[in-house]
Amino acid sequence: MKQSLYFLCWIFLIGCSEQASMEGDEFYQAGNFEHAIRSYTKYLELNPTNIKTLYNRGRAYEELELYELAFQDFLSVLEEDGKNLQANLSIGAYYYRKQDYENAKHYFDQAIKYHEDNAQAHFLRARAYHKVGKKKQAMKGYNQAIVLNGDFGDAYLYRGALKSYLKQNRSACEDYRKAKSLNVAKAEAAIKSFCN
Repeated sequence: MKQSLYFLCWIFLIGCSEQASMEGDEFYQAGNFEHAIRSYTKYLELNPTNIKTLYNRGRAYEELELYELAFQDFLSVLEEDGKNLQANLSIGAYYYRKQDYENAKHYFDQAIKYHEDNAQAHFLRARAYHKVGKKKQAMKGYNQAIVLNGDFGDAYLYRGALKSYLKQNRSACEDYRKAKSLNVAKAEAAIKSFCN
């Protein structure tokens, strides 16, 4: 009898736990990040290594600009799955935000190592290279991002900016125009500045 009671309690706890995770997703989608965090935390009390929920809670922390807490969740994801694309990109973005471009590049490298066909990873690594003045590597990264995703507007914009710096004005303007056609907000300003 006791075993049946424990089993029923366990099923109830799992059901409640799953509900908390789904509620967290709903709160997140609605932009209610504080409630999302509470729901994810409740779920993680019973499932502390659930990668999806850890990552989602980290993203909710990011939305509230609680970057250190987000960083801890992303590290926890990598402890469970070192190849996790989103956690590697998010940790890279954390370091990029702190202007620690070498550490940012390391995590973008990790993302590419395990997911070489991911355009976002190539783009973000290119931006880190761009920031430290490694122009050839940055150009290669922007090019690869565009090869992998021909509609990657930001990659065109930033490649155009690098080309402008390298005095490749005609080609830069082609990139700015492509970025504008893909609805990148900053493209119009770049066209006005460099393509008159």
